[in-house]
Amino acid sequence: MGRDYQDWGQSESALLRIAAQIHTERHRPTRLSPLVIMSDPDVHDDVLDLARNTPRGAAIIYRHFGADDKVDVAHALRQITFARDQQLLIGDDPALAIACGADGVHFRRDGDVDAPTLWRARCPDWLITMAGIKDDYVDYGGDVSVLDGLMVSSIFHSESKSAGKPIGIDRLLSITAVLPAPIYALGGVNERTIEALTGTGISGVAGRFMF
Repeated sequence: MGRDYQDWGQSESALLRIAAQIHTERHRPTRLSPLVIMSDPDVHDDVLDLARNTPRGAAIIYRHFGADDKVDVAHALRQITFARDQQLLIGDDPALAIACGADGVHFRRDGDVDAPTLWRARCPDWLITMAGIKDDYVDYGGDVSVLDGLMVSSIFHSESKSAGKPIGIDRLLSITAVLPAPIYALGGVNERTIEALTGTGISGVAGRFMF
């Protein structure tokens, strides 16, 4: 995919500028974009419009939650994201990712990292991410180094229904220093809070962003 995010440093958006800065500061390299948008029907009325308005070079995780039209939407998303040099991952649905030609899959939280490890072996070129630490809890029996991104949440206070209590920057620093995976900060990340994430060694940010 494209690397348009290297031009984000000139953007008026703090989210884009600092995401580009985080990319240059990251402790662990990854092919995944430093800006990951996680679709949510409670926030994004039209996921296709979301992709059309999302910056070039960003990554989009399509979380369909079992929607009846998921196949049609996924195929349409693939066409839009391909044209816009965006990376497309499907939420916890490898079969749909294969069917629409997505770039990979975002898996649910799994302490043993079983599904990501299995699909890394089957599809070595895929981008594979996973929901990770939440509420300051960490217990991994598997190898998180197979991941292109581990989502750590919630960093800041978030209004999301699934958000846990914020773990804060100090805890994020300790996680980034120890876990052998590219860490993505999730939860309460916005134009105001993202500046606090510089210098933490994370590889990017994720959230239900809107553009």
